[in-house]
Amino acid sequence: MWQVLIVLYFIFGAMSYVLRRELAQKVPGANRLINAVFFVFFLLPAAIVMSFFFPHDLNVGYLNLMYLLVGSIIWPLFYIIAFNANKEVDAGIFAIIGNISPIFTLAIAIPFLGESLDALQVLGIALLIVSGTLAAASQLSGSARSSMNGIMLCVLSAGVSGVAIAYERFMLTRVDFGAYLILGWGAQIAWSLILARSELRELPQLLKNTKVRNALFMWGASSTLRSIAFITALNIAGAALVSSASDFMSVAVVIAAYFYLREREHIMYKSIAVAIGVMGLFLVAR
Repeated sequence: MWQVLIVLYFIFGAMSYVLRRELAQKVPGANRLINAVFFVFFLLPAAIVMSFFFPHDLNVGYLNLMYLLVGSIIWPLFYIIAFNANKEVDAGIFAIIGNISPIFTLAIAIPFLGESLDALQVLGIALLIVSGTLAAASQLSGSARSSMNGIMLCVLSAGVSGVAIAYERFMLTRVDFGAYLILGWGAQIAWSLILARSELRELPQLLKNTKVRNALFMWGASSTLRSIAFITALNIAGAALVSSASDFMSVAVVIAAYFYLREREHIMYKSIAVAIGVMGLFLVAR
């Protein structure tokens, strides 16, 4: 069963990456608004539905509630930065550079969460750095200023994602998963609205464009289904197995972008970087 869910995770995940790239190119000025739409109209219903399937104790204490309310801004910030990165860098490069996020997760998890690395995991981190560097180098053959901006945003996005994952690991040691769905995701939704408050009045105008509306719906739906497929597989098969299998997402994104967005530049760089990155992710996640 979990294998089917991982396949669905790849399909919806690849769709999510390429559609975010498409939206970033079509409506580059609607970043915060588009992300608020995702959180309110897609993540909120998903959280409500999933809360019926996961037991939850909402009596988390004042300290944990503060951690949830303050720390939950990290994911909305990640989505905003990722959208900005996708304005300048294609979906495949973004996915490959995003593979370095475990480095940032471990940078927090090792000193603060008591995790440790063995020699093979250190080698995996080195391979992730090589993969990200190779992918970034392929972007410097055009407009160096624009490419460098995009690369730096990709690295920043990966860093924020890594911090967000470490934060979730920390919170899930303090509250149950059901409580995190309600309080944590609820706080993320609230932060997305706060960050987009000056743009909310522009939503009717944005939705008048049929192509943008369709792309936004498909992106929101695929992003939500990707998350549900991954979380369900994680619940069935466990973290180690699912994390290792999901390492191949960058492969799926490069292939999807090649055919759907026709992003075929530097395909040799991308292929080599993906292969190295997947090896690194496999070693880190083992």
